[in-house]
Amino acid sequence: MSVKTKTLNLSYTIRTLFKLKFAMNLKNALRSISRKVLVIISAVVIVTIIIFFIWRNYKYRIVNRELAKTVANQTDSLYKIKYDSLHFDELTGEAYLKNVHIVPDTSIIKNTKLEDLPYILLDITIASVRVSGVKTDKALLGQRMIGDSVVIDHPDVIVYFVKPLQKQTKIDAEAKSVYDEILGNLNRIQVGHVFINNVHIQGIGFFAKEKEFDLINGNIELMDVLVDSAHNLDTSRTLFCKQSALKIGSFVSYNNNRPEFRVSDISYSGKGKFLSFADISVNRFESENSDSSRLLHATGLNLIGLNTNEIVKNKNIIVDTINCTHITVFEPPVQNAKNTKESKPKPTDSTGFMHVYSIDMKHLGFPKVEFIPAVKSNYTLGNIAIKINEVRADEIIQVKNHPLEHSKEVEINCDHISMNSKDGMYEYSFQHTAINSMQKQLKIGSFTIRPFLSEVAFANKAHFQNDRYDVSLKGIVLKNIDMKNILDKKIFASDLTIDNTSAKIYHDLQKPLKKVSKVGNYPSQMLMKLDIPMDISHVVLSNAFIQYKEKETVSDSVGVVTFTGSTINIFNVTNLDESIKRNNFLTAVINTRLLGTIPIKASFKFSLNGPGGNFSVNGSVPGFDARLLNKVAVPMALMRINTGTINAVDFNFAGNDTTAKGDFVMKYEELKVDVLKRDKDSKEVKKKGIKSLLANIIVKNNNPGNGDLRKEEPRSDRNIYKSFFNLVWKTIFTGMKKTVGLP
Repeated sequence: MSVKTKTLNLSYTIRTLFKLKFAMNLKNALRSISRKVLVIISAVVIVTIIIFFIWRNYKYRIVNRELAKTVANQTDSLYKIKYDSLHFDELTGEAYLKNVHIVPDTSIIKNTKLEDLPYILLDITIASVRVSGVKTDKALLGQRMIGDSVVIDHPDVIVYFVKPLQKQTKIDAEAKSVYDEILGNLNRIQVGHVFINNVHIQGIGFFAKEKEFDLINGNIELMDVLVDSAHNLDTSRTLFCKQSALKIGSFVSYNNNRPEFRVSDISYSGKGKFLSFADISVNRFESENSDSSRLLHATGLNLIGLNTNEIVKNKNIIVDTINCTHITVFEPPVQNAKNTKESKPKPTDSTGFMHVYSIDMKHLGFPKVEFIPAVKSNYTLGNIAIKINEVRADEIIQVKNHPLEHSKEVEINCDHISMNSKDGMYEYSFQHTAINSMQKQLKIGSFTIRPFLSEVAFANKAHFQNDRYDVSLKGIVLKNIDMKNILDKKIFASDLTIDNTSAKIYHDLQKPLKKVSKVGNYPSQMLMKLDIPMDISHVVLSNAFIQYKEKETVSDSVGVVTFTGSTINIFNVTNLDESIKRNNFLTAVINTRLLGTIPIKASFKFSLNGPGGNFSVNGSVPGFDARLLNKVAVPMALMRINTGTINAVDFNFAGNDTTAKGDFVMKYEELKVDVLKRDKDSKEVKKKGIKSLLANIIVKNNNPGNGDLRKEEPRSDRNIYKSFFNLVWKTIFTGMKKTVGLP
């Protein structure tokens, strides 16, 4: 082996050894670095695990302490918060609380001045609260809570009404202050979706401890909730959310701790601007200790176009349309005599709702309102339809007390109203009745007084003489009504018109006269006795037909007197003192045709303020054939006029409760009469020859006679057991007899 070869081999060996040494040193160096990194990483992991376990073990204590501290500080120790368990994951932004109880310290309220008291106090118990998608960094800093959703399950809320609301109270601000008090230092709450499941809310007067309301089984959904310092400037939000919806199982309002108003199946949509009630019932309590009775039941009530913003922010109830499918109204039972001395309690309003909230409603429609009379009532009502337009008032209580005054138009229609008289002899019936406040008119299609018995049966049932009435009035219109007073049972109007009148009266003289004084029963006196204040300027009865039948004792026959084509004008129908001071006379002017052919004009004046029933009457009758009177003279007086012409009749009487007297003139010529008798067996009417001869000798055949006009001054004393019209007819008849020379 050459020297060169050996030298090369040695050189290679040295390089190889050097490389091996370098590799060994590098490996050792890398091994040393890896240990350090592993130690550091391991330390970080260990520290992280330690911190995690420390946080897991202590974070709830920290949160509990801070949450309780925050609630107490932010509410001046008014509220305290308790809960059974709390879980949250700050990495996923989820939190869960179980059995939460936010408790008010009522001792603070009792020791605080009234002006410094809150309007309401809350006591809240919640089964669970679940929050998802919370932006943890802001929440942990205690500044903001921004999340995706909040689910509150089965909250039980007691709302104590500490003092009534005032008009200047800002509901939105009050609600925010409640949020601020309970939630602490958060200056912004923003949640995409809030769902409150199965909420129960009780309203209670704080001091009186009386129930105000119960809200049961409610589900509330709020979308895009935002609570911050500027939320009030966003008019698109109502109570911090852009959209809201709710469903409530039932709502009950109380009066003296007793359920008075109940609603079930309530639905509300903020987006749709509607509120609906499936079923509503109202109870009534006649006195503090009485049992309840049903007053109202309604189904299918809908409020459309509901402006929730105005309700919350300005306390204005603004609705476009309200309609209800069916309403049933129940007549309350008659009060027992034992309870008449008990005063009906005034409903409490510790919330201030009735005096603070205003109303602005455009259209209300209730097409089917059914009235259910009490069991012992003697009347029935047909279907009632109600239409109301533009209801406006500064306070709800104003509409409650004076609904017509605060509505532009109220129209009420009723198919029919019927009732029986107390003695069970008549049925009174109104058909197609309608009242309209804007037109200030009451229209009645027809009014009838219908006797249940025939003329003969009616007379046979009566023990004494009694008038049987059969009346029909059609086309009745009461005009220019003072609508402010109509609900107070005061009838003030300008005109009452009746298009068609039919009045039939039957009287049986064969019955004994009932010895009951009728003094005080003149038309004017009856008007003054009315319990209903009345003031109608003018009453017109057109096309009136009046029939009077009388069963005679002497002739044993029925005489019929008819007045046809009558027009009756009555002025100053009033019982008001101020109206009577201006005009103290009730006046009636009658134009009619006796027996269908004889024209008669008469005027009656009744004193409204003087004692004794003072009245006056004057009338005139133009010429007619005297034989026309035989229709009544034969059956009623058993006298027949053979010849004669009545040229004119004029009379002018004055009277009172006891007598009537005055002037009477009847002009006639060629008057001759026959005196009649009725055969007992054949019932035929026959002439009495001798008596007829004597009668014609006695009767003065002409007036004027021999150029002298005879004027009589008849006087009649009133039979106090008979009517006003009997006294007038008796005085006229006395004047006729004296004129013709009969005793």
